This record gives sequence, structure tokens and C-alpha cells, in this order.
Amino acid sequence: MPDNPDATDRRPPERARALFSDTNDDDSGPRWTRRHVLAASSAVAIAGSLGAAGRVISYWDRASGAAFQTLADHEGEIIDALAEAMFPPGGTPALSGREAGIAAFLDQVLTDMPEPTDDLLRALLHGLDDWARLSRGRGYCALSLETRSERLESWLAHPRHEVRGAIRSLMLFVSMGYCGHPAVKDACGWVFPCGYEL
Repeated sequence: MPDNPDATDRRPPERARALFSDTNDDDSGPRWTRRHVLAASSAVAIAGSLGAAGRVISYWDRASGAAFQTLADHEGEIIDALAEAMFPPGGTPALSGREAGIAAFLDQVLTDMPEPTDDLLRALLHGLDDWARLSRGRGYCALSLETRSERLESWLAHPRHEVRGAIRSLMLFVSMGYCGHPAVKDACGWVFPCGYEL
């Protein structure tokens, strides 16, 4: 009997205690012990990890597309979609990121990269495409230009610095290709005194 007669008994009901007890003598329903709950939780975590690992492995070292030395065709589409979101058509220069042929530029960059850096960047491209598919129901390439730009902004503002860093690294390569395009250099009046050309 509690000292305070008005105090509420906060103990779980007998049925709830029996449900998660290791010694449940109630035969009226399923017996879920603490071990069952822990085992189920572990199974879900392991299945999720294996699924994610399998998905990443499927990106790894894919055959290159007909127009590329390293990139697969879909990877080139992802790059062009990202480049267009970064550099949309119109304005000065009017050349869009998609029209600048950034996929061909990045393909050459990846071809000259040592392994496994090139494969890691390719896996990043697929990861971004799948991320958009999870949140928008479609891959990044299939989204409208406006939605792609919004997704890019949200990735740049992501709370995890690893995500922001990965996106910025990819954007750096895209920016290098775009700024090195002859039409962009002419429109901006850029001259490279050292003779550097992309």
C-alpha cells in the first residue's frame, strides 16, 4: 500500500508485463520475450545494412557508356541534370550547364583519376539519384529543373557536414568544366595568363 493513497500505480498492466517477459505462462496469445524484440530489431538493422551495401555494390565499376570512357550513360545524365540545376539556361552567359557538355568533361577527369576515387564519385552520383527517388518518387534526372534546384539547395544545407562536403566536391568539378567552356570564357572575358585550358 503506497504512503500516498491518491498516488497512481504506474506499474504496467499484468498483460503488458507478461507480453515482454521471459517467463510468460499465458497461453492465450503470442509470447514476445525481450529476446524476441532484440532479435527482430537486429534483423531489421542487418537487413537494411545489407540492402544498402548491395545497392552501393551495384553502382561499383559499371561498364562505360558508348559516348564515355569511364561514365555509364545514366551517370552522364545525372551529371548533366546537376549541371543544369547549377547553371540554368538564360542570363549571361546564356549557356546552360547541360549544354556545356559537363558530362564529357567529368568523364575525362574520372578517367585520369586513380582507383577507387573514380568509382567512389560514380557511386555518389547514383546515391544522389536514389536519394531524390526516395523523397520525390523519381530519380534526380527525372525531376523538373525547379525541383532539381531545390534538391540541390537542400543538400547544401544538410545538417551533416559529410553530405555538404560531398555535394560541394561534385559541384567543384562541374564548375571547373563549365567555367572552362569557350563560350563561357568569352562571355565573361576570362583570360588564363598561364595558358591553362580545359
